[in-house]
Amino acid sequence: MRKLFGFILTVLVVLVISYPISIVDDLGRLVTIDHSPKRVVSVSPAATRYLVYLGLQDKVVGVTDWDVLAGKVEKIGNMFPLNVERIVSLKPDLVFAFGGFQTPEIPKLEKIGLKVVAINPQSLDGILRSLVMVGYIFGVEDQAERKAGELREKMLNIAKKAYKVPINRRPKVLYLSSTPQPGSKEIWTACSGSYMNDLITLAGGRNIAASLAGPNGWIPLSIEYIYKENPDVIIVAKFFGSDEDVKNAVENFEAFKALKAVRDRKILVVDGNIASQPAPQIFNLLEVMYRFLSR
Repeated sequence: MRKLFGFILTVLVVLVISYPISIVDDLGRLVTIDHSPKRVVSVSPAATRYLVYLGLQDKVVGVTDWDVLAGKVEKIGNMFPLNVERIVSLKPDLVFAFGGFQTPEIPKLEKIGLKVVAINPQSLDGILRSLVMVGYIFGVEDQAERKAGELREKMLNIAKKAYKVPINRRPKVLYLSSTPQPGSKEIWTACSGSYMNDLITLAGGRNIAASLAGPNGWIPLSIEYIYKENPDVIIVAKFFGSDEDVKNAVENFEAFKALKAVRDRKILVVDGNIASQPAPQIFNLLEVMYRFLSR
């Protein structure tokens, strides 16, 4: 019986990793992968983070100028419009794109025979699904499923702790996608349907934009709306400068000076390069946000 079970398990594993395989990417497109990719161009910094997380960075031969692997592999330029000739010159057998504003670029790549997979999850659950999908494409689905399970367990453990706090005692949170600029009349933030809204909720906060909807879960808020909601906490993504510089910029933003979060100096600065990319590394922010919101 044990030998029979071992034989069946071996057959199943072979079936799982046999190529060609077909997947449905995050834009709902059916994509057939003929073989395990050996040369990958990632035109999405978020997609690259999946490959790094799974230890597959050695497969990457090209990235955009804004990528975590920029400087380690060939650069193809900006995320939009794509330098198609540069991408073709790297002879990729697979291209990872983001979707969203890159969606119109995908047909251009496919028209010249390139295989393209879009990774564009909107929620934390979607990130976990995308992680497993990437693992499946490269024949390392067992590793991807294990890592996805670990992230889900981490997420649930924090969510259980935050769940004990009654809704009316949870701090109201404003998320800033970047440091506010002098004179700005609108502030871009995460709303319903975004992974950042998931993070805020699971960490024990109440996103002041949770009842609103926008493209891909992001929306500009008016200063008037922010004043009306008067958040207890501001979380701001940092791309340049020190944490203290960013905090000072928020506190000195004229339109924010009367907010409770600013008066109480309840401002959390997070790494914008992580916070802005729906990839497995975003889960690192969950513990950081929970600790800050539960103080």
